[in-house]
Amino acid sequence: MKPRDLEMLLASCIHDMKNSISMILNSADQLNEPASSPQQTNEQLANLRYEASRLNNDLMHLLGVYRIKERELPVIIDEHQVHEILQEQFLRNEILLNKSDMEFKLDCDEDELWYFDCELIGGVINNILVNAVRYSKRRIRIKARISNDQLSIEVADDGQGYPENMLHTPDKPQNAINYRTGSTSLGLYFASKVANLHTKGEQKGHITLQNGGDLGGGIFTIYLP
Repeated sequence: MKPRDLEMLLASCIHDMKNSISMILNSADQLNEPASSPQQTNEQLANLRYEASRLNNDLMHLLGVYRIKERELPVIIDEHQVHEILQEQFLRNEILLNKSDMEFKLDCDEDELWYFDCELIGGVINNILVNAVRYSKRRIRIKARISNDQLSIEVADDGQGYPENMLHTPDKPQNAINYRTGSTSLGLYFASKVANLHTKGEQKGHITLQNGGDLGGGIFTIYLP
């Protein structure tokens, strides 16, 4: 990444984290209002959890990008049950999904095994899932398949989809906060770098963004050789 691009990405990320903190404080204040209805309380709790999750993800990505730049990010490749790792991401966000009234589906063979860093890949999927909750109308699906000697993990939703300018360069930093990702492109940039760290011979992992599919919204896919 060019120094100027990194500066723009960090500036946008810091601005987004400031917004998340403001939203958290605002939701906390609203929860103290005695006139809040149960429905309003649930919505405020969902917003509070969403913003806290996004803030945590931004901080983790900042640290990850720094470690990648300094070549200090540990990568531990081992064999894992794919379904188990993906199920963990659902459980991490179950409260958020329920409070947001989201319909979630995990489509993955429970016996599927693959070699990857479970912490890094789990973090990538968790970030995409958290953003999908905010921008989906109601339905989110995670699908994993092994084909052509690579594992693909797809996160699809029924929202408005990714903006056109992001579809062709998902691994490039954007110069501004984007409505579809919820903030900056830091999460996608980090996901791309994590994918690249998974190699087999001359093959490298990568990510793609698409719109459409069965749900009609955005589709994030990470491929691991």
